[in-house]
Amino acid sequence: MVKIKRFSTEDDKVSIEIYLSQEGSFVLQKFVQKYDSEEEVFYEVRVTPDPAGLFGDIDSATQEAKALIGLE
Repeated sequence: MVKIKRFSTEDDKVSIEIYLSQEGSFVLQKFVQKYDSEEEVFYEVRVTPDPAGLFGDIDSATQEAKALIGLE
């Protein structure tokens, strides 16, 4: 899979990435920022399961990604 776009909330704590699969459809992956108090560092983890849906075009994938994180 190839990463196409990334959308993040204003505080960068939640992100959605759009990937192009080998089959030609677009899929979404969700990431959240966490803080490790022992290490005193922020890191990013992928939230599973991925947001549902396969998208046939980048516009519908973009619309869904923005809606999932409240940008639309």
